[in-house]
Amino acid sequence: MRRSSRIGCVLLAALALLLPTAAAQAAEPPDPRFGIVETTANSQAAAEAGAGYTRIILRWDVIQPGGPADWKPANVPDPVVAAELAAGREVVGLLIGTPAWASADGSETARAVPDMAAWEAFTRRMAQHYAGRINTWVIWNEPDVWMAEHPGKTWDGTEADYALLLKTAYRAIKGVDPSLTVLVAGMTYYWDWEHGRRRYLDRLLEIIAADPEAAAEGYFFDGVVYHLYFNPGQTVDVLEETRASLARYGITGKSIWINETNAPPSDDPQELPWSEPRFSVSLDEQAAFVLQEFALAFSHGAERVEFYKLRNSADHPESIEPFGLLRGDDSPRPAFQAYRTATTHLGGFRSAVHEQRGDINAVTFDRGDETTTVLWTDGTAPLQIRVAAIAAEAMFVDERGNAQPISPVDGFYTVVLPAATCSNAPNCFIGGAPRLLVEQGAANGRTALVESTVSAPEPSTVAERVERPASILWPAWKLLRLE
Repeated sequence: MRRSSRIGCVLLAALALLLPTAAAQAAEPPDPRFGIVETTANSQAAAEAGAGYTRIILRWDVIQPGGPADWKPANVPDPVVAAELAAGREVVGLLIGTPAWASADGSETARAVPDMAAWEAFTRRMAQHYAGRINTWVIWNEPDVWMAEHPGKTWDGTEADYALLLKTAYRAIKGVDPSLTVLVAGMTYYWDWEHGRRRYLDRLLEIIAADPEAAAEGYFFDGVVYHLYFNPGQTVDVLEETRASLARYGITGKSIWINETNAPPSDDPQELPWSEPRFSVSLDEQAAFVLQEFALAFSHGAERVEFYKLRNSADHPESIEPFGLLRGDDSPRPAFQAYRTATTHLGGFRSAVHEQRGDINAVTFDRGDETTTVLWTDGTAPLQIRVAAIAAEAMFVDERGNAQPISPVDGFYTVVLPAATCSNAPNCFIGGAPRLLVEQGAANGRTALVESTVSAPEPSTVAERVERPASILWPAWKLLRLE
């Protein structure tokens, strides 16, 4: 048996390696693949979380409200952008909102299809104005929301109208600097999925691929964006379906970003109760979602993953989903700690590989001289499992970052995975609290999971897990209303 004094020494030494000093963290920029929306709400907390990029909304109807000669770029003040960049975070710009004077059909709604000459001039000027500061541009937001009366509807045009909007912006922005990145608008996916419709992306790609000029110009986009909520497992399906759609039209070399994701809780006792939660999600389940979403998204090919959002409004009304990693008073939720755990132990990864055996998931992140394995069960009973070891010792880390040393026996670690609590029974789409094994050394293709697994004591009695809940997994309200 190992003596307690040795365990204490090992723990202190390992924590010194795993939790770098503030000076070291400041000197090392955050991984730009890990994002948070609205980091400007609390820049210090965003830095503590380890966010590497953020998204800002730049509304055309606010920047040029009076006509083409009007120019009010204070929609997002330059000092705000400068502060984000100084903190080491990349800034992604989202362009949206047609001013009344630029509407193609004379309507005065910001959802209107714009006059393309005016749109071209605006997007070119934005790329010029933010040259060297914003290198990635998202063209509009959630055009797949088709219900006219829904507050989230932002686009009154057809898929063909959007294809022209994208083409025009792509040419204007690339004309300023060919190295700039242009992304398709973030799509919800679930609006079509819920109603059995052919996916918006597939309909859009068919139109773009039919353009005789598209292939020579990269099909007028560099990447696809999705906004995916509540169900980490379904993220895998969306990524696979997206790659299949691109391949169907012979389109290669495109990245896939998840620019919004979260599972907003319905039970936070420290804030006003959410009056009409779409799903029941506990604070602990939101924290579990953070690590599961990062693990599955990155291991299945997502280029970047961004959480919506950093902080709730201080006076957020009961009708708005409480997305924040922070509450309105800036106090951290467990999800904030889970996000920090992810960036601390997954940041800088070179590759991520997902293994699944029954309800057990293992995602191995190769970080060069260090390997982090994220483990959880989707089942409703705790499980004791064995994991193949890389090193003679590891740190065993929970979703909140608490760490303790663990040693393998005969080449295997024995760990217990908490059960999925399934607050939303019978639709259970978030697994149990993840556990991380952090080892020195490279994985070198190791298979983490071994065959023998047994139920841990005190099995859970919650309802059976359902793989794909038959409900639209999209937030009811996200305050990007265009009228």
